[in-house]
Amino acid sequence: MIEILILYIIHKREKTIYSIRKEIIEIFGTFTKPSIGTIYPALQRLLKEKAVQANDILSEGGKKSSYYSVTKHGLDYFKELFFNSGSDNPSLFYTQLQARLGTMGLLSVEDRKLFISEFTKKTEIYQFELESKLNDEFIELDYYQKQLLNRTLKEIKNLKDYLKGLKVD
Repeated sequence: MIEILILYIIHKREKTIYSIRKEIIEIFGTFTKPSIGTIYPALQRLLKEKAVQANDILSEGGKKSSYYSVTKHGLDYFKELFFNSGSDNPSLFYTQLQARLGTMGLLSVEDRKLFISEFTKKTEIYQFELESKLNDEFIELDYYQKQLLNRTLKEIKNLKDYLKGLKVD
């Protein structure tokens, strides 16, 4: 997910690692606040993949600053990550969805439609799993577990409605 956010942040203009972090927090801080210790390894992976390039500049005081920008391959890699790096872990579901929804502007209209269709299917599967768990007479859930599952089920239904109402063009 962090690679998707980095590529999105630097797609218009090159930035230093500190300005990348600052902008991620400004735009996506409601669901993630990555540290430099998270961003740096992600940038190294993106450099290795040739999705970004680093431009080292010396300041007048002799301090080196690295400015990162997206390569042409990086935009293709963004799309690959966007569609292929999702986790099946329910605890990551919302965070990953928010990252994708927040960066969807880099996709073509057709890719946005595809994404919404795929994530609508994933929410339907997740909804089915929640309903099955709630209705399974062989699973002993206490009051709090049932309340939590019902709240999550309500959120999933709202999410499905939200996805259906998204404008993609």
